[in-house]
Amino acid sequence: MEIRIEDDFEDVLMKASTGLGFGKQALATQSGLSVEALSALLRGEYDESALRAVAPVLSLDADAMVSMALHAWQPEPIELPGLRCYNTPFPVDGYQEMTVNSYLLWSLQTKVAVAFDTGVNVEAMRADISELGLDLQALVITHSHRDHVEAYDQLLAGIEGGTAFAPKLEPYAEADLLEHGDWLEFDGFEVQARQTNGHSPGGMSYVVEGFGPLIAIVGDSLFCLSQGGARAHYAQALKNNREQILSLPEPTIICPGHGPMTTVANEQARNPFFPEFK
Repeated sequence: MEIRIEDDFEDVLMKASTGLGFGKQALATQSGLSVEALSALLRGEYDESALRAVAPVLSLDADAMVSMALHAWQPEPIELPGLRCYNTPFPVDGYQEMTVNSYLLWSLQTKVAVAFDTGVNVEAMRADISELGLDLQALVITHSHRDHVEAYDQLLAGIEGGTAFAPKLEPYAEADLLEHGDWLEFDGFEVQARQTNGHSPGGMSYVVEGFGPLIAIVGDSLFCLSQGGARAHYAQALKNNREQILSLPEPTIICPGHGPMTTVANEQARNPFFPEFK
């Protein structure tokens, strides 16, 4: 399944500028640009020299921003036995193309399965569970934004005992609460909770062991070439992404809430929010 990269270069500029508290005039002044030229960039009108002028002011990697603006790179599709992504539409005002991801992980040996988030509907996921003869034992939530939990009740109804988990700092429904460093053990794999809030008050990522490469289910903490918006907690979001996700081994598969799957190596090399890895 090919999923478009979630953010364009202007989205990255807006997330960084609002997170750092820059108004247009201040950002234009520090970048040596006119307000008109800066406004054009923020509308998505590409100008390489202007983009290279503003990127370092926002602590963004200029080469990565140019590559992003030119749509020069797309991650190779990732396929791993026992991992499946479900991409469902979630149109909102001004962004009718929006989609959201949920994930299903299962042991090829034991058939034990765990779902991560639900997206808008879980019909395709439930069909796969039935067709593959899987034993769905839990639903794990990265954060409680509506697009990620829209089908929570629908999926939970199919889990014996209604077992669900959510971050302690962002409780949801009657889910059991997880803290940073907690482990969930299933027959065939293990899941570690890592606190990666910033985009949401208690957002968590989940690092899964038992599939060869590590798998990181990151919700909206990190996207391919971007990260979730964190207007009020921007520094915290950056710090958590650096320490809890991008510190993982390079082959680690990153499964974001929006956009395509990627890897730690890809994001270290290409994500403009993290120039220190370049």
